[in-house]
Amino acid sequence: MRTNALVVCCGFLLRRGNKIHAMSETDQRSLEALASLKLTPREAEVLFWISEGKSNQDIGVILGASTGTICKHVEHIFRKLNVENRTAAAVIALETSWSLAQRSENRSGQSRAALAVSVAQQLSELWTDGCEIYNAITALIS
Repeated sequence: MRTNALVVCCGFLLRRGNKIHAMSETDQRSLEALASLKLTPREAEVLFWISEGKSNQDIGVILGASTGTICKHVEHIFRKLNVENRTAAAVIALETSWSLAQRSENRSGQSRAALAVSVAQQLSELWTDGCEIYNAITALIS
């Protein structure tokens, strides 16, 4: 019984791990917007993940690069954006993405609805995954 629960926990974590770093269509558009900041494509990716609250080590794992390489990208981003820290860089990234979303919404009128659907789907997945892990942990404990 405990072995099955452990397998369920491990399976959950592996599935969840694969979802954590997947980019949605909205994220892809944000990445394209960041390219307008005169960043290289890799710097735009790094800035995107900074705006998502990821550490240099996390970004290195996500992008398959060393932490040292990510640190260099961060230095270049700070210089190009004329900022002193990650928070200021993240604010610029979020403002740029928000600006793009506003322009898109003005054109299509459906961006908010699509975003709401996306958020609802992600919350649903989190709820389902949370219930699944709770059941597996309960089985491990008993």
